[in-house]
Amino acid sequence: MLLGLQSQTVKPYRIIFSDDSPGGIFSERLLSDELEPLRAGLAIEVMPGPRNGAFENFKHLVNAWSRDSELFHILLDDDVVFPEFYERHLVAHLSGDFSCSISRRWESNEAGQPLRGQPVPAAVANSMNRFLSLNADVAFMSTVAECKNWFGEFSNVVFRGDCSEVVLNPSIAGVSYAGLWDLGAFLAASLLRPICHIQDHLGYFRKGPDQNSAQTYSPIMKAAMLAYVALAVSGRRIGKISGEQATHCFGTIANVLNYWYATQDDMVEFRNNLPRLALDAQGAEDEFLACWQQFLAKNGY
Repeated sequence: MLLGLQSQTVKPYRIIFSDDSPGGIFSERLLSDELEPLRAGLAIEVMPGPRNGAFENFKHLVNAWSRDSELFHILLDDDVVFPEFYERHLVAHLSGDFSCSISRRWESNEAGQPLRGQPVPAAVANSMNRFLSLNADVAFMSTVAECKNWFGEFSNVVFRGDCSEVVLNPSIAGVSYAGLWDLGAFLAASLLRPICHIQDHLGYFRKGPDQNSAQTYSPIMKAAMLAYVALAVSGRRIGKISGEQATHCFGTIANVLNYWYATQDDMVEFRNNLPRLALDAQGAEDEFLACWQQFLAKNGY
């Protein structure tokens, strides 16, 4: 990660590390003599993190940054950005009035060897334009309606400064999208101004067995699945997806819950509710939202 920041053609003028590690072992390693050459020339600040989960750490960073620049970027420590990352994102924001810019990325193994690209819709992949302006309708229909996050995560996205609230307050139309904080933030940002999608692969996401996405039965992964339903409810409320598209999402997640979580006690109510929600049964949406709020509260979201 340090090498990626060190090699930027346009270097960030301020880099804030929030150390969420036990006992501050991250800071000790970061500030070690061994890594001094990689820190050289980088405006690094280090502070203790809240140690209360990834999202609280994101909020901690955004609050520490305190709207100090026109653009901001949340870089997770298992991801790497290529040398032209900030340059290309800066050009994207200079080319139009966008809420955020999202670049394509590779997915790699733990050694950093690229294995595959982030799947994107055919219309995007086949476009000859390097920058694509995507409005909220496109953003919602190509993600929530299909239960797919082809955008990626915070590491491959640069936000305009006045969009910080979408990170700090994760809800749309009064419905929390906790569990899909990244996708939810992109969609909330698209409601403010269009998204600029950059066709270039400007970094990679490093996969490993200890990451949240590999912990199938964790509350985080369960929340990620259920957050698609929450986003579909809010998307339908504000008219960004149709009733049919919402129904497709509800049915898709119902199948996922039945496949992965058939024996999980905390998923019983959701497994009973989602088929009713897909049929637009009376009271089903209120039942889901009540269960969703209980689940989020129980798991500290």
